[in-house]
Amino acid sequence: MSQPFKTANIKVSSAILLLLISIGQFYWLWTRKDFSLEIALVDALGSNALLYGIFIFLEYGFNYYLPPVARLGVIGVQSMIFAAAWILICQWTLHTLYPDNVRYQEFWTETIYIRGLIGWILLCDYNIINYFLGRLTKQEFISEQEQNSIQLRKEAELFKLRQQLHPHFLFNSLNSINALIGKEPKHARTMVQQLSEFLRHTLKKEDNELITFREEMDDLHIYLSIEQVRFGHRLTIAEDIDVGCMDIRTPPFLFQPLVENAIKYGLYGTTGPVKILIKARVEDQQLVFSIINPYDPDAVTTKGTGFGLESVRRRLYLLFARNDLLSVRMEKAPEALAAEAGADASHHFTAILKIPLHLEKTGTEPAD
Repeated sequence: MSQPFKTANIKVSSAILLLLISIGQFYWLWTRKDFSLEIALVDALGSNALLYGIFIFLEYGFNYYLPPVARLGVIGVQSMIFAAAWILICQWTLHTLYPDNVRYQEFWTETIYIRGLIGWILLCDYNIINYFLGRLTKQEFISEQEQNSIQLRKEAELFKLRQQLHPHFLFNSLNSINALIGKEPKHARTMVQQLSEFLRHTLKKEDNELITFREEMDDLHIYLSIEQVRFGHRLTIAEDIDVGCMDIRTPPFLFQPLVENAIKYGLYGTTGPVKILIKARVEDQQLVFSIINPYDPDAVTTKGTGFGLESVRRRLYLLFARNDLLSVRMEKAPEALAAEAGADASHHFTAILKIPLHLEKTGTEPAD
């Protein structure tokens, strides 16, 4: 509920309360005390209208100063001062209007303390409500500022991770092109063209929060075609993609680092053919993307920074506030599968990435 709406509710509620008090006061003065209609009306409406004006004045005061909780006694003293001022103004005004009505003046003298007590209680109540409303509003503002700050930091880190992804991939691709220029310049030219097409595609979706899985796979195919130019017949890609996955919307650039990782551990340091399997399916209200590559734990792997999987894991946490959406496992491969995947492979390395399907409705803002 917004601050203006809360304030309006308090003002309306206070006005209704004072109106009801005015009606009761008018009825009591007119019927029980036998004062004239005019006196009863002026006394009831005038005194309570002035009290309402004091309410509004004090409310604006709380917009500029909120005493600490330990000094709540300030509210009681302040209310007493304003209640006394209210009584004196009402008494002087009404006595000025009806100077010849001795009975009314005596009645005022008899009831001045009870009037002051009622005014003080009403002022205390109104001030306390406004005080705690002011503190609540201040806390909400601070909380909102903190949430905005956290969100800005998350967006900045996501942007940084996405900016780091392109140079990381570009560095790997340029190394591959450099290796081809001398011995296979035709393939190097093809790879440059494919790299250009891939980068053009990624720049187009740079500002999009979500893309379809179909778009992500299209870009992944361009990337794989670049790697297949590099490795030729040694690299075989098999896909087992559920058709129902294609229109699911996902954050961009999550799947390519997993494929890079699979190629790195499946092909670098080996000489035989290697088969990499990519799977995607819908399971438990999640898009489950998995990639399986052969892995020889005894082979010497090309050194790297480990940026790929860590960047995906960090992005998933920033997007969903969950640490369980990316998992990896290494397991010994059955002999038949090992022979199919590659002669040097004795183990399989599997990376599994999960994207919650509710992302299509809620966007990429993480839950806090």
